[in-house]
Amino acid sequence: LVIVFQYGYNKINQEMLLQKLVPFIQKFEGGLSRDPNDSASRNPAPWSYKGKTGWHTNKGVTYTTFVGKASRIGYEVNAKNFFEMPDKIWIEILKQGYMQTYPLDRINHLPRIQAVIITWAWGSGVSGAEWRLARFQREQMGIVDSNITRSEIVENFRKHITPLNERKWFNKLCDQREKDFRKMRSFPVHGRGWLRRLAEFRQLFN
Repeated sequence: LVIVFQYGYNKINQEMLLQKLVPFIQKFEGGLSRDPNDSASRNPAPWSYKGKTGWHTNKGVTYTTFVGKASRIGYEVNAKNFFEMPDKIWIEILKQGYMQTYPLDRINHLPRIQAVIITWAWGSGVSGAEWRLARFQREQMGIVDSNITRSEIVENFRKHITPLNERKWFNKLCDQREKDFRKMRSFPVHGRGWLRRLAEFRQLFN
């Protein structure tokens, strides 16, 4: 009975978090992109759309990710699904491709930290977020560990952060995100948009 209750509690918490995150992420991702300066342009979709080719991203989902998650989630790799990107597919990519790569159920009491982990994984890729979060924990939280895993990242947050000090650590993580943005080579081109997105993220969860 306890296990069933916990499962239901975790599912409700996840849905509440998604109610905030999904509109936020989709707002800033926009629609189709064929920007040749994006690294995703190396592997574009093989189909044309409105007479043009080179489309590599839709709603923030690259064609590489779209193909890679298809068998696990259970959708067909075809032009209709990629160019229309139904919410049912998009949300499952977010859940299974990013959210479920971390044991977020351990920190259901820390929704701001959950949101940070998810958005960093979405924005920097799962491996990129893992590296950045581990670095943050070493530099800002004093964690002494040369190989911090995703599970350990969540556990370290659980041990060091409570609902009482969560907002402080949430803002520290946002500050770190801004520092990382400013160091990126493409910041002069995309920086204003990244900072606007980060500011709205802070406001949404503060």
